[in-house]
Amino acid sequence: MNLLLEVAIKNGALFDAIGVIGLGLFGVAAVRLSKRYQSWGGTMMAIGSIALILARIYYVLAPHFMTFDFQASIGRVGITLAEGVPPLLLTFGLAGIVLGLWGHERWLSDESR
Repeated sequence: MNLLLEVAIKNGALFDAIGVIGLGLFGVAAVRLSKRYQSWGGTMMAIGSIALILARIYYVLAPHFMTFDFQASIGRVGITLAEGVPPLLLTFGLAGIVLGLWGHERWLSDESR
């Protein structure tokens, strides 16, 4: 196997950390954008990046706390929520970022007229 591919597979925590840090920086940039220009698009991008960060942190930490004992204690409804909420966070996070980019671009084009 290729050494670089083997390192990427075995040491995935480094890439997870870099991804979460990148999303955090994107969120900070979106907050600065919304404060500087009073754009609702920047706020939507910040909300979307927060949702993506929460989902990514869940996917990183879930193997460590989703044991059989924990699943038995939360029941069927808890297991369903634990499986269903992270994909919803990813979907709404990406939608928030896309809607925020579109909204900010639209706001800039309205301001330039």
